[in-house]
Amino acid sequence: MPSLRSTLTKALLRSIVFFPFVPQLASGFDIQGTNNVALYWGQNSAQISPQSPLKSYCDRPDVDILILSFISLLYSNEKIPILNQATPQCFPIPGSAGGQVSCPELAQEIEYCKGKGKKILVSLGGATGGYELLSSAEAAAAAKQVWDTYLGGGQGGMAVRPFGEVEVDGVDLDLESPPGVEGTHWPVFIDTIRSLYQTEAGRNGKKDYLVTASPQCVYPDVILSPALRDKRSWFDMLFIQFYNNQCAPTNPSSFNFNQWAEWARSSSLNPSVKLFIGAPAAPSAAPSGGFTPLESLLEIASDSMEDCENARVFWNGDSMATNSTNPYNPFGGIAFWDASWTTPEYTAATKFGLTGSWEKAKARNQIFRREELERDARRPGEENEAESAAERKRKSTRTPTRGRTTRIRHSIRRRHRHRR
Repeated sequence: MPSLRSTLTKALLRSIVFFPFVPQLASGFDIQGTNNVALYWGQNSAQISPQSPLKSYCDRPDVDILILSFISLLYSNEKIPILNQATPQCFPIPGSAGGQVSCPELAQEIEYCKGKGKKILVSLGGATGGYELLSSAEAAAAAKQVWDTYLGGGQGGMAVRPFGEVEVDGVDLDLESPPGVEGTHWPVFIDTIRSLYQTEAGRNGKKDYLVTASPQCVYPDVILSPALRDKRSWFDMLFIQFYNNQCAPTNPSSFNFNQWAEWARSSSLNPSVKLFIGAPAAPSAAPSGGFTPLESLLEIASDSMEDCENARVFWNGDSMATNSTNPYNPFGGIAFWDASWTTPEYTAATKFGLTGSWEKAKARNQIFRREELERDARRPGEENEAESAAERKRKSTRTPTRGRTTRIRHSIRRRHRHRR
């Protein structure tokens, strides 16, 4: 198996060496940004011994979000959230209910990471069961337990807290069990924990907690569908799993980021929700398929980012499109499963590629906007079809020289309604 470093193409590595990073790369997490890099950490799926500490990933200026994986069990009727991580930094507390753990060393690293401007989330769920909710009462109880155990609650020793007085920045929902069954009660969980965010201040008056989710890319994710539909539940970010599914970028005709972007524009309760392309960082990180080499992944991200930017200018919900001055672009970045497969060069190349793509998308959008307005002026009263970024690029590509074939790029066609 080739090394992780070999997954970077020579061209991509040359771009890192010869082109300077822009200042934004080291500016820390920006929830409005389009170039954020997120890593799931804790499961050590690469089986590195020992697992690289959380702190080592926070020392990378190009990593913005670390997602601690997982709270894999909601124990007993009390729904005590049990952390399960492949790290010697956590150890069982003798006599504790359900196998609760203490992680003082990891707590110090979380503080260190937050001091460097990183967002640290704890993810509830995973591929194994044990966290299902069977009633609204269970959902509310679980939310209160998560708040007390990992976030702003549990002050004064009222809860067993793995990280002591250290708080994480929010909770992620990676709900994969029971498969194929709608999670009817998860909206109550989200409502309850957001109510706690808003009504109870954490330590030092902290209020800016997050709710995120990691849905499967098939739209809508079955388990999360009750929370996703009809502006039901609030999400700050979605780390959409475009792997182990047919809608991975490896199946260009089924890749559906634009469908999720349309949900963000028209059906999300949070009008500024950010969407990430969730991707495996190595072939073995996604046993059921979906790995995309980094250079290709960055091209796909660039196209998705550009499509979102074009829609930002011309889309106005269900009414006629306008020249919008709204700065919102739903594209948020890339989230990798998992950190153990990445290298500093890999995440640096990702940040560099996303930042460059954003600058290009803004520049291309000015041309696209001008051309569309000119076309509308020439043909008033007609509805025009706007092509995806991938289609426009493919049409502008020169005819390949003899002996070469054109690389197939993903293509999602979308109709935009323009001003009459």
